[in-house]
Amino acid sequence: MFELPSKNLCKRDEKLPRQGILTTKAAARRAAVWSRQVAEVKLTCDVVARVYNILPAALYSPTRGEAYVARARQLAMYLAHVTFGLSLGAVGRHFGRDRTTAAYGCRQVEDRRDSPSFDFMLDRLEHALAILSAVRFAALEKLQ
Repeated sequence: MFELPSKNLCKRDEKLPRQGILTTKAAARRAAVWSRQVAEVKLTCDVVARVYNILPAALYSPTRGEAYVARARQLAMYLAHVTFGLSLGAVGRHFGRDRTTAAYGCRQVEDRRDSPSFDFMLDRLEHALAILSAVRFAALEKLQ
């Protein structure tokens, strides 16, 4: 029977710094950023779901779904990225997608902005989300 050596024969492992260990401040900061992003994405999904007359849960669906739901999800990803400045990786994580899928969705929305009516609607949605977000977070800060 083969036995494993009792000593660590690889000295290289001892020199590697420990990564991924968060201090209490860093963990709290990361949790605060994550919770704010969750609130921003939820707000975005609620607004887009109203515009497209679908349930907000459909935007988080793990499958593509109907074409109009996929377009609504792409719009929500775009708005979360542009309006709130979330990275494409963060947008993908919030929607249960890869960052490249989020990037593809943003490109699709940018291509549709050539239509004046779609561009106007998107401009109004960006403006409305910015106002709603400012009002919501100002009210939350007053409570704290």
